[in-house]
Amino acid sequence: MRLSGYIVGMARLERIHSMAIPAPRFTRWALLYFLKFVALPVLAVLLALDVALYFVFRHWLDACYGILCFFQ
Repeated sequence: MRLSGYIVGMARLERIHSMAIPAPRFTRWALLYFLKFVALPVLAVLLALDVALYFVFRHWLDACYGILCFFQ
């Protein structure tokens, strides 16, 4: 069954130079690239910031930092 460019139950088909091709979709490679180039660098920066703030609070300000305060 076809409804205005959509095939019910399937992805939308794009027409380029009179050829029907499937619409772009996310793949496992896209997930791997996202993890490698977006998620891991963001997590690395946040981890470095957390460690730096821990040492600043712990050694320079003589205060507890984060969840460690609950265990003292």
